[in-house]
Amino acid sequence: MAKKTNKTPARSRGQAQRKKSPSRKKAAAPRRRWFSWAFVAKFSLVLLVIGAAGLAYLDAMVRERFDSHVWQLPARVYARPVELYEGRVLSREDMLKLLDLMRYRRDAAASTPGSFAVQGSRLLIHTRGFKDSDGGETPKRIRISLSGGQIRNLDAGGDGLARLEPLQIGSIHPQHAEDRVLVPLEQVPPLLVDMLVATEDQSFYEHHGISLRGLARAMVANVKAGGLVQGGSTLTQQLVKNFWLTSERTLSRKLLEMPMAILLELHYSKQEILEAYLNEVYLGQDGARAIHGMGLGAQFLFGRPLEELEPHQLATLVALLKGPSWYDPRRRPERAMERRNTVLRVAMEEGALSKADFDKYSARPLEVVPRGASALYAFPAFIDLVRRQLARDYPPEVLSDEGLNIHSTLDVLAQLASEGALKEHLNNRDPGEKQKLNGAVVVVAPAQGDVLALVSNRNSREAGFNRALDAQRPMGSLAKPAVVLAAVREPKQWSLASLVEDGPIQVKLPNGDVWAPQNFDKQAHGAMPMVDVLAQSRNQATARLGLDVGLDKVAKTMETLGVTRKVPQYPSILLGSLALTPFEVAMMYQPLATGGFSTRLRSITDVLDKEGKPLARYPVSTDEVVEAGPAFLTQWAMQQVVEKGTARSARAYLPKDLKVAGKTGTSDDFRDAWFAGFSANHLAVVWVGRDDNAGAGITGSSGALPVWARLMGKLPQRSLSQTPPNGVEWVWMNPDGQRVSAEGCGDARRFPMMEASIPEDTDGCGSVKQSGKGIKKWFKGLFD
Repeated sequence: MAKKTNKTPARSRGQAQRKKSPSRKKAAAPRRRWFSWAFVAKFSLVLLVIGAAGLAYLDAMVRERFDSHVWQLPARVYARPVELYEGRVLSREDMLKLLDLMRYRRDAAASTPGSFAVQGSRLLIHTRGFKDSDGGETPKRIRISLSGGQIRNLDAGGDGLARLEPLQIGSIHPQHAEDRVLVPLEQVPPLLVDMLVATEDQSFYEHHGISLRGLARAMVANVKAGGLVQGGSTLTQQLVKNFWLTSERTLSRKLLEMPMAILLELHYSKQEILEAYLNEVYLGQDGARAIHGMGLGAQFLFGRPLEELEPHQLATLVALLKGPSWYDPRRRPERAMERRNTVLRVAMEEGALSKADFDKYSARPLEVVPRGASALYAFPAFIDLVRRQLARDYPPEVLSDEGLNIHSTLDVLAQLASEGALKEHLNNRDPGEKQKLNGAVVVVAPAQGDVLALVSNRNSREAGFNRALDAQRPMGSLAKPAVVLAAVREPKQWSLASLVEDGPIQVKLPNGDVWAPQNFDKQAHGAMPMVDVLAQSRNQATARLGLDVGLDKVAKTMETLGVTRKVPQYPSILLGSLALTPFEVAMMYQPLATGGFSTRLRSITDVLDKEGKPLARYPVSTDEVVEAGPAFLTQWAMQQVVEKGTARSARAYLPKDLKVAGKTGTSDDFRDAWFAGFSANHLAVVWVGRDDNAGAGITGSSGALPVWARLMGKLPQRSLSQTPPNGVEWVWMNPDGQRVSAEGCGDARRFPMMEASIPEDTDGCGSVKQSGKGIKKWFKGLFD
């Protein structure tokens, strides 16, 4: 019989065994201690290393930025110095206008530079000193007496010439760029520093970058407000924020700002920090241009150098630090006045200002100049020309960052005369701008090629479309001197005495059309001397002359004179169908004004770096493009336009004995009125018309000539030479233009003639009895 085995499941056995095990407590795992002095020491060491590394990084950043900081300095453009001398054409009105533009202030004693006094018919002027390539001038008092539109007497301490400082007329900077005028601390008025410290940081000279008292005061204010409303920043902290950080009011920025301020104070003196602050601080916006620094702030708000400001004006600059937009004196004058007077009061309480001065200056108005009234905005068309010429030689970053000083050719008095003449005439001709007339003026010193003035708008301070540089309009009869020049360059065929038929003419064009020009008066005058054809601006005679000379030769002559556009050889170019800008017309007329010499027109004389060292010069370069003889003949013919032709009305504005030359021009349907003319030292081109190219109902004589005459009458002028060059002689000619005559013989007229043009035949009148080949030799002996 099998033995019965008692099997117990494994689980049951385990349970049984556990039941048999003696009862005991389970051992607890040891508890880890998170806090210990060793841990604190290690953690502190890590924080110390990180903090030291952070401070070392901040220290390096502070020193590197401060030591190597290069201020963003836009290029500055200056006009030429204003020269004053006895006999200069200058009215008292224009002199006062100039002083106002240059922000000279009235002072009964003219006690400081930049001031003047009116003493009856005399002016006492305390000039500002300046440096230039000619050595510059020191500040001094001068006395000038003006009457009859001239400087009658000049007392300049024994000098026969006085010069006023070059006027800054613009700056060149990129969009959204900083602009500033660097001012060394020694040139900053001490009162400005006192006001700044008294208002913004009274413990500036005691603290080491941060002010615990200021921080405590700010903390209380922030707790009361329930947020960050006050920073308690010192001037040093403000400089750190402006140099390295943002203007956001956050705790993280504040925690970063404090050690950086301490580091800045550790390495640099209070004077260095003050100078950096005064040149860096933001004072407002001028369009896309950010105004930085007290130096530029003074010019932007008051139009004067910082050192010339009075206490109430200095207080206005300090007032802006609390909020340039909030306290903008132009937009919020009441708010700005209140804040300014607060600055004055704090300065008085801190002993920087007496009670009497506080009462005096707190009662003064703000005296800020209107926006756009500064000379920096006065001449936008000319600055546009400077920009274009600089762009050929300098990249934008150099012009916007490196503080170049650009000496331009602008003559402020010529510019003011041009603006005034254009505005006065158009206001009379088109009051209220109902006809929408506008205009442009270019004035050039022909011998040097210097652009002295450029106007592109009857409202000359308005920037925008530059009519002087970009308005391409048919030049009308301004083309006719080129036709005459092309003719007299062939002396064996043509002279100014040659008769040209003024009568109907028709030319069949390649497309089958017929070109049939008409005279302005719809009349034909028959045969007339070439000089009269030009003086009276006869269209039909000019067309016939040009066709006889040859379209190719006339086109080539225009290009020789300086026209850079392709001149199509159509008959209409003879009467001015070619469209040019006023500036291009000035280029074309410049060789006519100089006797045949072409000089590239320039708006810049030299460029200096921010230290005043020369970087580039723009020298005068002259080439003879037209022979002296034909140039003299053409110039003399253009003088007859003013003496007895279509421009004779200009004589009323000019000195009686002044010899000038010019030409009127009118385009089809009276759309464009032109006048281009010159003396020995001034060439001026005037255009008047409408921007929409609609008929303006004006001619060169009525629309443009009055502007030219007015402005030329306000400038010092020299007569054109009446001495002919070698190869040209004065000859009395019979009216038939074919025979030599003599003075007093009937209708004989005197002409300058190329030797090759002098006829061998005479009319037998007067003392002229010879004929044949000996006549030229006889005349040469008579006039040598």
